Amino acid sequence: MNTLKNKIENYLSKYCVFIFAIVTLFIILLHVPYWDETHAFYISRLKLSEIFAITRVEGHTMLWYLILKPFSSLKLYPYSMSIINWLFCVLAIFVLWKKAPFSVISKTFITFSVPFLFYWGSIARCYSIGILFLFLICSFWQERFKRPYLFSSLIILAANTSVLAMIGSFFIGLVYIFEMFKKLDKKQIIISISIFLFGAFLIVAQFYGVETGKKIQYAYIIWQMMRRFLIFPLGNNILAFLLHSACFVGFYYYFYLAFKKSKKALFLMLSLFSALTFLFFKIYSGNYWNHYFYYIYFIIVFWIFHKELLSNKFSKILFNIILFLMMFPLAVLETNRMDITHTSSAKNVARQIIENDEYKKAKLYTLEWWSDLAPGALMYLMKEDIYIYDLHNRKRTSFESIKDIFRMEHEIIDFDEFYKNMDKNSYLLTKGSLLNQKFKRMVADLLTTGDYVFETPKKRYLLKLIEENKKTGMNVYKVSEI
Repeated sequence: MNTLKNKIENYLSKYCVFIFAIVTLFIILLHVPYWDETHAFYISRLKLSEIFAITRVEGHTMLWYLILKPFSSLKLYPYSMSIINWLFCVLAIFVLWKKAPFSVISKTFITFSVPFLFYWGSIARCYSIGILFLFLICSFWQERFKRPYLFSSLIILAANTSVLAMIGSFFIGLVYIFEMFKKLDKKQIIISISIFLFGAFLIVAQFYGVETGKKIQYAYIIWQMMRRFLIFPLGNNILAFLLHSACFVGFYYYFYLAFKKSKKALFLMLSLFSALTFLFFKIYSGNYWNHYFYYIYFIIVFWIFHKELLSNKFSKILFNIILFLMMFPLAVLETNRMDITHTSSAKNVARQIIENDEYKKAKLYTLEWWSDLAPGALMYLMKEDIYIYDLHNRKRTSFESIKDIFRMEHEIIDFDEFYKNMDKNSYLLTKGSLLNQKFKRMVADLLTTGDYVFETPKKRYLLKLIEENKKTGMNVYKVSEI
């Protein structure tokens, strides 16, 4: 029995990273980038000064944009950013398997959990690089006093990947700063503190005056966080109650263990989870890929303080149970909801435009910068020197137009002013029925033909439906005054 167990563990140790890399690479080949991915790629094409200025609007640090910039300048879309992100994620998993003090089964659960397999490994965002640096911080935790400059630099690098990684970097760095005064000599302390101050300066420079976005609906975010962090898609039944209870009992046990054995572990657990909760409740509600950082910090705390928290057989078994309960049931729920991130129709929209010579020569406008129309399709169209113009700005996307996207007033459109700038060879593109939703503040009657009669306080317009493509969901309208 032990021999079979050893063989299985040896097999998993050798091939898990390779299997993960192949599976996620296959997902990438099937994946069409969605809005957030493409938006970052598009921003990376701006001037460095504009990228720097937009960080306080975007809420993301510059590092991911700077990494993408050489590839976006060469218009190597979309696989360049997908492969870069994939490499960061595979490296993070490699570090996990090489350095994490977990059992083979724990590492397997983490490797093939929903966040790594279906999101961080295949969706090109700024998070995989942050997770890689966080895992590297954990891997050098035991050597933090032997290699203080490297350890301090890793903390600063992680902090400059995203706000979510910044939270972990800050509190891990805080624990390290308190320790260094007892363990390091004066020179090492001064240089390490200088590295931290330099990193803090970079962050403040990027986020000073940050715009936090719209008002948060607390009831909604509570539900979303519960269903994505301690989630069991089993309905309101006794089994779901028992599964939730098991997880909470496990957490309370580990909090007690941390309180009893290591105040530093308790501090890190409470501060990381509290900071994430504050972020989601007070600043930015986030989405499922943001809430997954609860999972990351759960892993990180146990990685750093494994001697205190995984000190006996029971605590190790409970850790594996919680890993399984926290993330594997998500496969039932989240993989059914990933149409937003995995089935973008941007490529098909671009093909629809490219194959129509009339559209290729025309000036194309869209209301929906958030949808597949732009910048999703735009990235494919640029190779053909075709641009989709944003209705709100009536110009190619720039720093100013991207900035306007994040302001509530951008939704109020002066259609009379817009019409003046249209010429005879102009079309308005919409996605599905969104046109009617965008104009709901005004009088907009949908005719049986699919055309719109649209009224402003000054004029009446006919939005004549030229093409309706059910495969892509894109509708094309010709606008005329009546």
